[in-house]
Amino acid sequence: MQVDFLIVGQGLAGTLLAQACRTRGARVVVVDNRWRSAASQVAAGLMTPLTGKRFTLTPDYPRLFQKAQAAFSNLGVFQLQDVYRLFVDAEQRQRAQRRMTEPDCQPFLAAWGEPGYQQARGLTDQWGGVMLRGAWVQLPKFLAEARAQLLAADALVEDDFSVEQMTLENGAVSWRGLRARGIVFCDGYQSAQRGPFKYLPWQPAKGEALDVIADFPQPPFILNRDGWALPLGGQRWRTGTNWAWNELNEIPTEVQREKLLGRFRGFFGSAGKVEVTAHVAGVRPCTADNHPFLGTHPQHSPVHLFNGLGPRGTVWAPALAEQMAEYLLKQQPLDAALDLQRFNATSF
Repeated sequence: MQVDFLIVGQGLAGTLLAQACRTRGARVVVVDNRWRSAASQVAAGLMTPLTGKRFTLTPDYPRLFQKAQAAFSNLGVFQLQDVYRLFVDAEQRQRAQRRMTEPDCQPFLAAWGEPGYQQARGLTDQWGGVMLRGAWVQLPKFLAEARAQLLAADALVEDDFSVEQMTLENGAVSWRGLRARGIVFCDGYQSAQRGPFKYLPWQPAKGEALDVIADFPQPPFILNRDGWALPLGGQRWRTGTNWAWNELNEIPTEVQREKLLGRFRGFFGSAGKVEVTAHVAGVRPCTADNHPFLGTHPQHSPVHLFNGLGPRGTVWAPALAEQMAEYLLKQQPLDAALDLQRFNATSF
């Protein structure tokens, strides 16, 4: 079978790229092993403007957010929802106060919480917090519906992708009877472990999350303090996450289960019953400079990469999938800060 592009991986990046290419008339086939290594299945799908301990504003966030809101709203999986960042101590509170005076950050501030601001709702916010304008995307629903569409279009191969079975010849790619003018690796942290892009400075990090049923009152916003808790209604919550740079696999651990439960209970000022209904793990495809990897292999022109979106994937992916599709199909230049040519290939 002849196609325009093979796409390896049906996580968030691969799915949106496949849709962007198909919308432009390209024929693609996605190869995926039923999300066994997809960080998208574990991610909360949260969109928070100021992230990390330093309350860093994602570069170009207003444009990226607008693009993501439009894309995911059209798919029926987007919901605006504030995020309450509870401070861990006085130092973090002071840092956030300084950040809130910056003009770029002010549009995303919904309310400032003095110490005890949310105690009426039973939260432990003795240092106060800041309410941010955020959102969340129902990633499992989006991926499942997109998968069904790809299957119906005969555009999905459900199998493991083996790099050893890939051949490059005369400017084209062949794999198991499929021939394409190019291949795009959207396989998350797997590209850091095998294949033509191992040379890049990856920093994959494992994370875990719990689905729980708890009898704590559910606020109309997401909780965030060294982790997040997403209220889903009907006493259901999803909560996570942690960062681990060793043992990169999709195996949940008892140690993190207990840590996540303790952190979740710590949001509330009273004891409550908590039942774990699911425990999942995944590995984020993070990068050394915290920017995604887009572009073409320096030695093999049919081999491309759209990967490394890391923890900001939900807000980055829609706009970058469009940019990558324009690059692949119309040779439009990539943003230099994202183009993987910013790194020297030291080994292949």
